[in-house]
Amino acid sequence: MGQTATEQNYLKAICKLSEHDVIVSTSDLANELKTTPASVTDMIKKLSDKGWIQHQPYKGVKLSAEGRKIAMGIYRDWE
Repeated sequence: MGQTATEQNYLKAICKLSEHDVIVSTSDLANELKTTPASVTDMIKKLSDKGWIQHQPYKGVKLSAEGRKIAMGIYRDWE
């Protein structure tokens, strides 16, 4: 199952912001991606439905094992 460019950007941003398995807030993600919190919320639902992130309401998100695998693959493709 492939990802859209936008999905890849979100996965990379979450990976970048979640060093040491830290939960990433919606506002931090919006700032990183230079978008609105509402847009982030919409994408969080999509990524969560696909099993690529774990969403904790009112706290934030972190990558699932599958999401981390995808994000790391994206980074490898850049090198």
